[in-house]
Amino acid sequence: RNYSSWWINKFKKLIFMKSRIGLFILIGLFLYIVDYRFSYDEDLNKIIIPDDEILGLIDTWRDQVGRDPSDEEIVRIINNLINEEILYREALKLELDKNDRIIKRRLAQKVEFLKQDDRQPSLVDLENFYDENKSKYMVEDLFTFSHHFFSDQDNSDIRAKESLIKISNGYAVDSDPFILGNELNLISKNDLQQNFGNSFYESLTLINENQWSGPIASDYGLHIVFIKKRVDGYVPGLNQIYQKVYSDYLVMKRRENVINFLDEIKQEYEVIINPDLRFN
Repeated sequence: RNYSSWWINKFKKLIFMKSRIGLFILIGLFLYIVDYRFSYDEDLNKIIIPDDEILGLIDTWRDQVGRDPSDEEIVRIINNLINEEILYREALKLELDKNDRIIKRRLAQKVEFLKQDDRQPSLVDLENFYDENKSKYMVEDLFTFSHHFFSDQDNSDIRAKESLIKISNGYAVDSDPFILGNELNLISKNDLQQNFGNSFYESLTLINENQWSGPIASDYGLHIVFIKKRVDGYVPGLNQIYQKVYSDYLVMKRRENVINFLDEIKQEYEVIINPDLRFN
């Protein structure tokens, strides 16, 4: 007997049922047929699909399309689920899951997810975590300044010194172009070190504000600099960065829970590495 065509015909006869009750009767009937059709002795040939999985797929369909699915569309959704499950079981029978790095990684990720444990931290937990990791939330020194750049390939020392005298007396100077421009606003220590070099940052911390100074060296040449504003680094209070600390705490706990789980079960495994393996 062709059970597939039988249950499809049953669904077609029930398509006229548009009420919520009709929908659940339709789903229930289908689940009964699926259970009857696939109830063999072999575990891989027995497919039991819980109603919450089907309802979840229907909810996903509704969210994506913006309306309730019709009876025909519900049949299609369930049929696709059954086909996917059958193909999955056939893949297991063929052992296609063996030695597949992608499948192993995906399953490992699912176990990690299950072991993460997202219990809500207390305020005391967050305060302790914040105190232990204050350096991570340090706001670096910030500088707002103007500068003129002199390439080290073109008498930079002489040009920079002459330009410092000129600009200090109100005259314009002829400097070389710099990729970040001549005006920098609230640039951090890390950005200064990356874009100018550490020696430039160190020199910047030693010169006075509101006056032209230099020349000071960067990784590219010499600069004369006018510091307009300097904001000293500080550690913000927990109330200022609560959400950031909260998120970091959850990440830390998830990682910690997975590591603890691995430590507990590693002793149950014996790991053998092929002694004949050779690396070039």
